[in-house]
Amino acid sequence: MLDYQEAVKVRSLRLVNRLGTAALCTLWTPVPYVLERLAETAPWLLDPAASPLAAIGGLYGGGLSIMLRNLHHNPQIDTVILCGKDFSGAGEHLERYLAGDFEPTGRRLRYTVGDGKSAESVELETVAVRGRRSSAILDSMLLPRDFVRLPSVVELRSDARGHWAEKLRGFLASYVPGEPPDSRPDKVPVPRLESAVFPADRAGGSLVADTIPEAWAEILFRLARFGEPVSFRKGKERRELLNFKAVVRFPGDCDPDSLAGEPWNLHPETVESYRNGIADPEIRDEGIPYTYGNRIRSHFGRDMLETAARDLALELDSRHAYVSLWDNAADPGAPDAPCLCSLFFRKIDGRVNLAATVRSHNASRAWPLNCLGLLKLMELVCGLANAAPGKREPLELSPGSLTVVSLSLTLNEEDLPSVRGVLDAYAEAPFKLREDPCGYFRIQVDHDAGEIAVLHHAPDGALLEEYRGKTPDGLSRRLARNLAVSDPGHAMYVGSQLERAWYCLARGLEFVQDKTKLA
Repeated sequence: MLDYQEAVKVRSLRLVNRLGTAALCTLWTPVPYVLERLAETAPWLLDPAASPLAAIGGLYGGGLSIMLRNLHHNPQIDTVILCGKDFSGAGEHLERYLAGDFEPTGRRLRYTVGDGKSAESVELETVAVRGRRSSAILDSMLLPRDFVRLPSVVELRSDARGHWAEKLRGFLASYVPGEPPDSRPDKVPVPRLESAVFPADRAGGSLVADTIPEAWAEILFRLARFGEPVSFRKGKERRELLNFKAVVRFPGDCDPDSLAGEPWNLHPETVESYRNGIADPEIRDEGIPYTYGNRIRSHFGRDMLETAARDLALELDSRHAYVSLWDNAADPGAPDAPCLCSLFFRKIDGRVNLAATVRSHNASRAWPLNCLGLLKLMELVCGLANAAPGKREPLELSPGSLTVVSLSLTLNEEDLPSVRGVLDAYAEAPFKLREDPCGYFRIQVDHDAGEIAVLHHAPDGALLEEYRGKTPDGLSRRLARNLAVSDPGHAMYVGSQLERAWYCLARGLEFVQDKTKLA
């Protein structure tokens, strides 16, 4: 079996019997919970001398590549048993991969294989395992044909609480292991996708986008390009940005069906299941320590969506519609604690804006689903507020902007191949100059005064301030000091126009803003 330091990369792994020939995969259900249940109902399955189980491990938030390499290196394992809750479709990906049900993506990526002096750069084609609700992108360094013996997959999951434990006992009671192979193949290393990290201020950043998909693509690009490589205590290697704020101006302008295909691969069934779950006050799956819906609507003894909606309906300028999901009595030090920590609903001009704080944020899997779930909460709060007795707001409230503050925003190294399609689409899309919320500028050349005049207008056209100077450098510094420009694209545009204006001033030429040629 793999040693502990390699095993923890699958999130959680308990070695049982090194001579065992079956493995139990708990998917998203925490391994400690499964161990507790087995200790109560079938302690013989945890006996390191007699259990048929070699290991019990989860498959949460990635790790499929590592699990496959573990199975390849341990061909004595002839059966993988699936139990527990599966939110990502990882169990289906495992089954389909072992059955050879995958396809080449046509995309070749460059990887580094090995460490230190023995590392080498190789180009590998990726393969896609398409599931009913999600897809997985894997490297082609290890394929089913490379296995000495492919393990079979046994599905023992059940919606009935506790039913999987009965099924497991029944299956293993009649389980007959196969004859172990004579040889053990060499370990196949996990390749690392080659991707340069550019310098940046990683202590804080922000973006403004019109839609959730636009914001998601830019977030992935920023992490892939600027994320700081870090290694967390569970062995996960990730790229991280801290205190990152994403503002989505029109979160409702997103059709989930449009995200089903390339490059997003976010299936509508997955989106609908998540949106329903984030509003559900009940915990309906065993072994799951919390759900966002339960924390928001039941855990603290009050439905905070109804509370926030009532406050927004009765108070015209309320700042009390604040919801905390963090339980100070239970969450500090807990192995599983909420990543989504707070919600702040704020009503402005008949629209309900939401600002959410996320403690730890996986950008490749969780970020888009979280945003679509938060949009569901915005819709619910607006509906509840519009129907509240004694409503004082004459307007029908509707969802406004969505702001997500990710205190630790990360991208798993192993997820880089999966999001490569999104990164390529982002890089190939035409640059769109967005309207700067700080306003716009009219630039003129005053030949009589020998100056450049820069007129700063608010978005509604009102004149805010006039700047005058003889050189682009001096004017640029004054604009920067006054924070007159907030968007990098807008700043580059203003800088180029100031340079053209200075050229015209120096040569006595007519200056027309946005004109591409100089006479």
